[in-house]
Amino acid sequence: MANKSPVLQEHRASTNGESLNVVKQESQPDDQRPPPFWSISGLRTRWADAQFRKMLWNIFLLAWSWSLGEGVFFIQISTTTLAATSFANWYLATIPIGSMLLVGTVWSVFLPRAVARYGYRPPLYLGALMGMTGAGICILGTWYRLYWLLLIGAAVLGGQVPCTLYYRLVALQFSTPEFAPKAIAMVIAGGCLSSIIGPEIAKYTVNALPKPFSGAYLTTLCECTLLLFTLTMIQFTEIQNVDYRPVPTSLAQTASSISNCGRSIYVIATQRTFLVAALGGFVSWSAMAIQMSATPLAMTAAGYSFTQVTTAVECHLLGMFVPSFISGSLCSWFGSRVIMLTGMTIQLTGTLLFQRGFEVSHFNLGLLIIGVGWNLGYVGASALLTQAHRPEEKTKTHSLYEAIVMFSISISFFSSAFVEQFFGWMFLTGRLISTYLVAVTLILAVDTAYVFYKTGNLRAELPIADAAIEVPA
Repeated sequence: MANKSPVLQEHRASTNGESLNVVKQESQPDDQRPPPFWSISGLRTRWADAQFRKMLWNIFLLAWSWSLGEGVFFIQISTTTLAATSFANWYLATIPIGSMLLVGTVWSVFLPRAVARYGYRPPLYLGALMGMTGAGICILGTWYRLYWLLLIGAAVLGGQVPCTLYYRLVALQFSTPEFAPKAIAMVIAGGCLSSIIGPEIAKYTVNALPKPFSGAYLTTLCECTLLLFTLTMIQFTEIQNVDYRPVPTSLAQTASSISNCGRSIYVIATQRTFLVAALGGFVSWSAMAIQMSATPLAMTAAGYSFTQVTTAVECHLLGMFVPSFISGSLCSWFGSRVIMLTGMTIQLTGTLLFQRGFEVSHFNLGLLIIGVGWNLGYVGASALLTQAHRPEEKTKTHSLYEAIVMFSISISFFSSAFVEQFFGWMFLTGRLISTYLVAVTLILAVDTAYVFYKTGNLRAELPIADAAIEVPA
């Protein structure tokens, strides 16, 4: 039996005029396993495979798309709050960003279902077009100093935000299950470029046009246009429309139809693996976003310039995306739960650093550490999500998860200006967020210990339980 040949399953997915073969190896003797991915011999072996090169090309384009999308998002973070402050009262400063994320939350619910119905291209193209339209409206809003127009433009631009976050899950169609954590991390690593370009563009283009802040939104318009062009180059898998199937007439056919649709969303959402993944994604984003969005207000109140504020945001973005080069491998080595727990602990460390004072170094280093914690927590949660559903349950599971994540970002941005101005920066970071992160860290620590007790392996996951299918009499 030791010499038994490997069992391979070949899945052929039609792409634009070409075919993409994803070969999954179910079992393979130890002496025939390929070398480690990041070794020289491992890269050379895999690079000889044409399908592997095609996979890397598409993931690279998704990473570049992620970079452009995050660049657009963080230009808004660096610019919109300060622009709104100059147009209206301080307590309205983060409302435009909040409206952008509220629209993104609503669109995130329908995005996976739109992908399942129409394929990847139309919904993602729509997101890029909404970004272009919103950027154009924001240019008019800043040109004529109209707060309500800036609010509308930011809301329309919010249609691009969930599309950017969805790129990491699109990468899963190009990868094998074993490569999934690396594919997610490689796409998120595209944010390394946007972490430098985004704040620097905001810094040098904020006054590029005669009216303040208009130049930054012109750059946003150009980035969304480039993003749309990049999406046309990706070899998305064509999804067959299965919405118009014959209606089953027998009990056996009804049971089979229900089984093919997978478990109900209630069953999926109440299982331990999904709850932990959703908790990790929610807390990683909400704790990071409320501090990141409140930082420009706190630094401006402390007397720092726009350039110093954008430098602090740049440090934060570098911390968010640079770890992506190793976070996917870390999930494979130590397990998604351990990496997620580590990320929460690191975020807590960065939050406590803010209690040292209002020196610019405290802001820069604290945001950098929080960014690293966000990356490990978010990548770990996304990798854990892939183990919470079956293939036929992907659409509804991703739809619910993305809505939860977008909701956490929305409430963070809506509330950050109010909490920072009424209670102060020290209360926000020293009491509110610190207590929040301590509680969640303890919950994740208990959950990780429980799974290790049940499986005896930190990298193992609890099996997906089957749900009974009831057929009406």
